[in-house]
Amino acid sequence: MKRFNWLMMLLTAVVLSFAACKEPTPDQPEPVPPQPEGLTFEVELGEVTYSSVDYTVTPSDLEAEYLCILYDAETVEEFTQDKYLVATLLQELEAEARTEGMTLVEFLADYTDKGVLESSYTNLAPESDYYLIVFGVDPANNYEACSEVSKTKFTTAAAPTLDVTFTIETTVDGNTAEYVVTPSDNEAIWYFYTIPTDSYEYYQSPDAYNMSEEQFLLYCLEMQIDGYRGAGYDDNTILNALFHKGTLTLQAKDLSANTDYTNMVAGFIIDETGVITLATGVTTSTYTTGDAKAADLTFEISVTDVDIDRAAIKITPSDETAPFCWMVGEWDGVKTAEEIMNEIVAMYGAMMNGGYVMIYRGIQDYTGGPGSPYKYKLDAPDTDYYVIAFGYAGGITTEPVMETFHTLPAPDASETEFNMTASAVTPYSLTIGVTSSVASTYYSPGVCAPGEFDEEAMVAEIEAGIAEILAMQQAQDPNATLVQVLGMYFYKGNYTIEASGMQPETTIMGYIFAIDHKTGKVAKVQTFENLATTTKPGDVTPTVEFIGNYSGNEEDGAVFGQPDATKGRAISVFKYSGFDGARSLFTTLLGDNLMNYTDPELWKAGTGYWESCSMSQPYSFYLTDWDYEYTALAYAVDATTGQPGGIGREKTMPTVENKQDIQELIDLVAELNAAEQSSFSLPQSIVVSEGISLSAVKVETAEDAVEFKAETKAVAPATIEANVVKVGGYIRPFYM
Repeated sequence: MKRFNWLMMLLTAVVLSFAACKEPTPDQPEPVPPQPEGLTFEVELGEVTYSSVDYTVTPSDLEAEYLCILYDAETVEEFTQDKYLVATLLQELEAEARTEGMTLVEFLADYTDKGVLESSYTNLAPESDYYLIVFGVDPANNYEACSEVSKTKFTTAAAPTLDVTFTIETTVDGNTAEYVVTPSDNEAIWYFYTIPTDSYEYYQSPDAYNMSEEQFLLYCLEMQIDGYRGAGYDDNTILNALFHKGTLTLQAKDLSANTDYTNMVAGFIIDETGVITLATGVTTSTYTTGDAKAADLTFEISVTDVDIDRAAIKITPSDETAPFCWMVGEWDGVKTAEEIMNEIVAMYGAMMNGGYVMIYRGIQDYTGGPGSPYKYKLDAPDTDYYVIAFGYAGGITTEPVMETFHTLPAPDASETEFNMTASAVTPYSLTIGVTSSVASTYYSPGVCAPGEFDEEAMVAEIEAGIAEILAMQQAQDPNATLVQVLGMYFYKGNYTIEASGMQPETTIMGYIFAIDHKTGKVAKVQTFENLATTTKPGDVTPTVEFIGNYSGNEEDGAVFGQPDATKGRAISVFKYSGFDGARSLFTTLLGDNLMNYTDPELWKAGTGYWESCSMSQPYSFYLTDWDYEYTALAYAVDATTGQPGGIGREKTMPTVENKQDIQELIDLVAELNAAEQSSFSLPQSIVVSEGISLSAVKVETAEDAVEFKAETKAVAPATIEANVVKVGGYIRPFYM
């Protein structure tokens, strides 16, 4: 049988807390106490180690079913009576069962024991108190407790220790450090980590995480293991990379320049099960890096073909493997290359040191020619810009190279002419095409019913919003500019915009507010009267019928062949009808109860989520979460008018109470598959907002690539044979 070990998976050893009350309250009935029926238990403890316990449970009735649960002692002893303990345990078990779409009865069927039980619990915390809790349950009476509670307390042993000490000799060469780690016992396994002292002190500060040295070292180990696992390395490779034996020389390159660092090293025991245990105190030492080592690196920067909002920019480093930073920004005409470089490092240096952003290698080509994605896009016309490049590897490694240029003037925003056209008009939406005579002019487009257009109020709202956003950006970055804000939140150039959430048979007007990029004020308002009239809905409104909710655990890949996808989830099935006279059918599933929403609101909510549905097999199969409300939607396109009609809807909330026999799903899918293979349609939960929504697609888009680099390299790691990595013991009990 599966074993219960209710311990929280936390960084520090804190006890489990419950939502259930330990004592009855006026609005909560007193739990029914267990009814002794003569069933008793003899619990015999076997070997108790620092991380495990062996035990034997012998019931007085070998045919009786019972639960055996491991619980931390502090929580158990908070209960004044066993009946409250049992009530809370069963309440927690039922809550866990519901997350799997199971009743308590279904859930406990896999967890109860019968007869003599010889077993063990592992991954326990050292020097910690636990209880083995055993009580009988009656499967014929919904697994209610039917015996007195047996509680056996035990304490895990102290974690094993190693009689080993360490010395760390650190040699610094600029921002490269070399460490000679020497253990007093060459057979001892050890782990080494170096980190900026500021971070070391922060995590141990009472005002932050308040970790001990041991806790923090284990935290660093855990983060490294998670990082390696995320990169796809197996556990044995991870162990070999992180743990060492004997005297070794390790090296770290590209550390943060002129920074205080703290070294940490400690001995570990890795048992035959793969459990890693800290077995010594932490030996520390400190050092300070110097300037980043100068790199033999130069740059050639070319800026050509400058337009009002684009320029052909190319940076060619002399060494294509060397890391460097480059940036384009507005130039005030005064700051030197060195001043700009220092500002960049002051603002972004921490992220650059981690290799997360703004570190590049090789030629950076934004000329729009062969091998180049496009010409570099700029925020504003008639503006001074700089292009700067400098070597960076934990610190500045070269002199900066900078070129300046000036974008061409453009007509004033007030002189920009816009055109707005409507297409793909439906009862609830339309597609808007916006063209601008000046590609650099920022603007805000919109549509509404003519009676809702209030130019003065809308202008005031836009200008106030721009000022507010700029103030927020400059509070974080004093160098943030107005054009940067406009570039983040406003349109420029030609766009195709999807507008939805409108009423049928309604005249729609369009409007565009042109923004002056130097003042943030609205420079021009251009309106488009009678842009379009939404159409009359088609005559076909499909009916949505809820078929049933089924357990993904019970399906287990037998129906759809995706056991990992269905595990712990519900499968909600809907059928559609009433679409005679339609040429096509579309469906979706949205989170929450949307039964009282209007058709325009539902159309808007479903934008981007509608999927075509076969009218010969009008079924949808959705993966859903237990105890969460959903609404299935459907609309049909009228064969005569080509217009969508009303939106049919039906809700469900998968629960253990309405879960249906999995055989029904098997039979249904088998029937459908006889003609055509069925497949999942995965739901997306979204929030429905009010009013008309706009979603835009620019004619031309591109994304910058972000490059990452490794920070630390270890030389000749020792080999440790192990197959499983389970960080635990000192700082973290496990929830199983």
